[in-house]
Amino acid sequence: MSTKAGKRWYEDVKDITTRLVRINSISPNVEGENACAAEIYKILAERGLQPAYWKMKRDGRKNVWTMLEGSAVPTGTDKIPTIVLIGHLDTGDIQDYGSELNPFSPQTLQEVLFERYKENPDTEDELLLDAGSQNWMFGRGSLDMKSGIAAQIAVMGALAKLKGSLPGNVVMVTTFDEEVESAGIMAAVEELVKLRQGHNLDYIGVINSDYTAPREPGDDNRYIYRGTIGKLLPCFYIRGCETHVGEAFRGLDANLIAANLIQETNLNVGLCDEAEGEITVPPVTQKQRDSKVRYDAQTPISSVVYCSVLTHSWTPQDVLVKMVALASRALSKANHKRVVQWSEYARRQNRAIAIEDLGGRVWTYQQLYEAVEEKLGHTEPDLKQQLEERAFGYVMKARQTLEQLSQSGRDFLLDNGQLVGLDSREKSLIIVKALVEIASREKVIDSRKPAIVVYFAPPFFPPVSGNRESRLNKAIAAEMSTGAYGDIQFRVFY
Repeated sequence: MSTKAGKRWYEDVKDITTRLVRINSISPNVEGENACAAEIYKILAERGLQPAYWKMKRDGRKNVWTMLEGSAVPTGTDKIPTIVLIGHLDTGDIQDYGSELNPFSPQTLQEVLFERYKENPDTEDELLLDAGSQNWMFGRGSLDMKSGIAAQIAVMGALAKLKGSLPGNVVMVTTFDEEVESAGIMAAVEELVKLRQGHNLDYIGVINSDYTAPREPGDDNRYIYRGTIGKLLPCFYIRGCETHVGEAFRGLDANLIAANLIQETNLNVGLCDEAEGEITVPPVTQKQRDSKVRYDAQTPISSVVYCSVLTHSWTPQDVLVKMVALASRALSKANHKRVVQWSEYARRQNRAIAIEDLGGRVWTYQQLYEAVEEKLGHTEPDLKQQLEERAFGYVMKARQTLEQLSQSGRDFLLDNGQLVGLDSREKSLIIVKALVEIASREKVIDSRKPAIVVYFAPPFFPPVSGNRESRLNKAIAAEMSTGAYGDIQFRVFY
């Protein structure tokens, strides 16, 4: 590629990126995400393409897409070979920018940060060093992934001028909500299936131009990945034995069990999956909280832990078995600590009274559901109906509480996830909590003993290693081998 042509590509992608970053499309946000979709629509149309929307019925958010139909498909081709470009237009939140910086103004950010760098050129702050180099664009979404979308748009515009020589089609789909629920791509998959059937397409490959990051400190390599890592979200609903803080040994704190569980899972390299010479990063805790909504003198009766597990080859059942074993260890350690600490406490008071291990059990959601279902027998209403009624009651109560607080005019702090953040994780938790309460009522679970329910919450992404012999991978490998783009490494799992 000539220097002149490269400069033209660079300026085009930079201009598109800047236009997109200026739009606040933090997810979930119908107005902002749709505004960004509308801008992408406009930019595609400016380049001679014919964009359209796929609108989500539930909340009105839109995926924007376009298909460029090549005119040089060989005669007699059974299905039209088609490449799909995918990306997301939403971004994460902006708390890390603070109140002094405008996260949606790339030029202003560059200027402010560059001035800070000039005031302290010997800084070791990576952000200021990047600003000092003047090689980076700043702003929420500039990397993740509005520059990737901009590159796709630029490519589509260039291909539109060459459609007469294209031996197949190119579909570009830009989705909302990658950051929270992945709802956009889930909805897009259904539409892509319909598009394939309606236009007799053969999807020979998908290209996602999201950003890549160094694999470890000091890694300056550039990578192309032929597949994607899998992701599971094992969750743990923990029921302790509630007690007053003045009688600490009468119960078992759910948060103590949760703390043990986090120690067992967080950064546990034994939970790194390995395949094709590549290893996943270990699990980390994505959320932990107890069920208390206010301060009082009681220990929390329950707690929940979300733990992200990445996979290359493990099945959900493989992960579930490992999580149950670690939950059992966490519960056993909490029980053991209570007994041992009581012995020391009693010794210091010259008392010889012993206490027993509280025991308890770790259940999978399926085990508990089947045990409760068996206990209920054929009584009416059935378990599914009871779960729906109880879970719906939780939802309504939470919404009413939030509405009352909002209308009070008072400032208040709320964990939206704890009170009413009804994303798919919270919906899952509500169902599990309802099942545990029914199980306690039916005496399947002994409410005097601790218990842990291990379950999965969305999203679930299976690992995809990709086919190194596919036409797309071979074409990319051949292009990389020319050396025209510098040193780029091919890896398996993104």
